[in-house]
Amino acid sequence: MHKILTFQLALNNIMQRRSISAFVLLTLLAGLIAGCSHYRLGEPGELPFKTVYVPPVKNSSFAPQVQAMLTQQIIAQLQEQQAIKIVSSPPSDVTLYVKVTNYDRDVASTQASDTFLAESFNLIMEAEVTLADNRTSKNLISNRSVSASQQAFITGGFQPSEYQAMPVLTEDVANKVTNMVTSVW
Repeated sequence: MHKILTFQLALNNIMQRRSISAFVLLTLLAGLIAGCSHYRLGEPGELPFKTVYVPPVKNSSFAPQVQAMLTQQIIAQLQEQQAIKIVSSPPSDVTLYVKVTNYDRDVASTQASDTFLAESFNLIMEAEVTLADNRTSKNLISNRSVSASQQAFITGGFQPSEYQAMPVLTEDVANKVTNMVTSVW
């Protein structure tokens, strides 16, 4: 009889622990669901424009053949946004002007055998962004700077290495321009 009583007490103790654990788990789960119930994917607000015209990027730097590549990447990234439409001619809500203002090459590392020979370079590109509202003739974004850098390892000469790194560098600039334009300010 004593063994049965001990067994029942042990069983009751286990059941109480499980019910407490279940209660704590359910409370945490309910708190998590309630805490995340207001979360929405995407931008929290609405952009003040629907259509964007992107003229060719201007280049006042020494960046080689960057205009077409950067223009194409900006347009491609803007087209991924659900809330806006890219138009191919000026009647649009806004016009996005981008000008590459600076392009530098800095030595990142040198060869161990000859410190005058570079082994890799940092490519740095800076651009200026203006978003003009064609309806009000005012700028929504005025001459705001963006910059990006990319390391180019010299394998087979500097020019081929720079040529290979340029799309990655311009992709980074295009991403920053797109984020600037599509963020609700």
